[in-house]
Amino acid sequence: MPQEVVITCQKYEIHNGDMVFPYYLGALDAKELRKVSDAPSFGYDTPNNQIAAEVLVPPTQHWQRPLKAEKVAAIAARFDMESEIMPNPVLLAVNPDKRINISPDVDGHGHQTGLWTIRIPIPESFNEQKPLWIIDGQHRVMGMAETVRSNSPLPFVLLYSNQDAYIPSVLAKIFAQVTTEATPLNIIHQAWMQFVFNLGDYSEDTPTWRAMKTAALLCSTQSYGGKPNPFYGKVGFNPELEPQSVSPGGFSFDAKYLQDLLKDKYFKNQGGQFPLSEDAVAAQLSLAIQALKGAVRREVDRTAFFGDSRSEQKYFRDGFIAGVCAYLLENGSPRDWTEVLTALNFQNTNWDVSGWVNTTSGSAGTISKRVAFNCFEDVFKNAALPEDVENLCDYLQGKSSFINIEYKLLDDEDNPIRNSSQSIKVELPGGIQRVEKTIPANARYIKITSPCINAGPVTVSLVEKPFDASYNFAAFKRGKIFTTQEMRQLKNKLVLNVKVDFYGDVTINKVLTINVRD
Repeated sequence: MPQEVVITCQKYEIHNGDMVFPYYLGALDAKELRKVSDAPSFGYDTPNNQIAAEVLVPPTQHWQRPLKAEKVAAIAARFDMESEIMPNPVLLAVNPDKRINISPDVDGHGHQTGLWTIRIPIPESFNEQKPLWIIDGQHRVMGMAETVRSNSPLPFVLLYSNQDAYIPSVLAKIFAQVTTEATPLNIIHQAWMQFVFNLGDYSEDTPTWRAMKTAALLCSTQSYGGKPNPFYGKVGFNPELEPQSVSPGGFSFDAKYLQDLLKDKYFKNQGGQFPLSEDAVAAQLSLAIQALKGAVRREVDRTAFFGDSRSEQKYFRDGFIAGVCAYLLENGSPRDWTEVLTALNFQNTNWDVSGWVNTTSGSAGTISKRVAFNCFEDVFKNAALPEDVENLCDYLQGKSSFINIEYKLLDDEDNPIRNSSQSIKVELPGGIQRVEKTIPANARYIKITSPCINAGPVTVSLVEKPFDASYNFAAFKRGKIFTTQEMRQLKNKLVLNVKVDFYGDVTINKVLTINVRD
């Protein structure tokens, strides 16, 4: 006859609308409780692709974090001492794939006592799933079960309904709620668990949900288009594993980061003119990286995409993914990503940027990220480099960038004269550090803007008054009106220091002289 654990409990019910949620209060020696309960957790060494594959077929059976052996040992050592008791109850639920027997408790005369008898079968084999899930308190159960001298009953709350009120998504939500007050979940773990159970922002078919599904497909699919998928098993779904990069290096993403990137750059746009399924997007990302590996060949370990820690550029890799998404939104799936990269001259570009990138830390990192995303998305969307730009690295260093000077003629009452607006382009790259432009005498409305996507912040200051805010870039960007008196004080000449930041803490400085005369 199969063995079982028998417990006597009190029963209570929570009524919420039309739903009834029964739960049972009791206590049991942790050594006995361990025989019939387990946490539905993944392991420290569970491969990323295994978690990703399970995430795609909800409800997953392993959504709790791994058991920490040192925490179990600490609990066992502490509560094996005299005068130590564990009054804090653990939270249990019946595995949705299992059933237990619950019946009213009766005394020797056959009268109901008001209590309930619960009979829980003990699994006959090690590989058989246990009937109870530990929702909260797995370390307490396992730690107390390791004690030698202590056998005090461990209090518990058992969630069970023979009407299936406790579906897996309800249990996962309860788990997320109770653990938030204890040890918060790792953001990667929390993200894919919410995806599995459609919690929070992860309602089915929302951009967030679709982006996470794509990340899971990218991690769990071995090949696309007959070619090995470089992301297979590499996207971080197990937060306990060290980040892994694709061969020959780089493109290391955890599931949450990749989800956010894909959501922002593709799925929030719902696929643009050429909407693709999650699996199709994953396939195109895989094929694009394969093409990139073929295009970037010279001294690969020193390149921004696949190089070592001295050469790698995270924003190049993220920018490349953003660029692929921009291409898909604008053009749909290409016939061959190699053709796309060839049109962008990837094969002839020197991707060793260590000679010109100074740093991407601090504020330079914020600028570099924005510039990289802008440039990669721009060239991929257009499937072409800008005119007069030979390659992306030149573009990132400021090639073809400029500031624009717009002026308007004013009448004696400082009102703009109709149809008098003109523009002058001031090229930023090049060795000429001093630039001189001339505008008409009554062009006393001057506006300076930086319309280039490959340029970062612009700083403007008057050489004679470098700290005067009325002559900074913000003032000129709004459009600045000069009175005739002010122009006379400036001797009808604006001499400005102009500084523009580019990717990698690269800056260009110019002294711009604007002569205001006939």
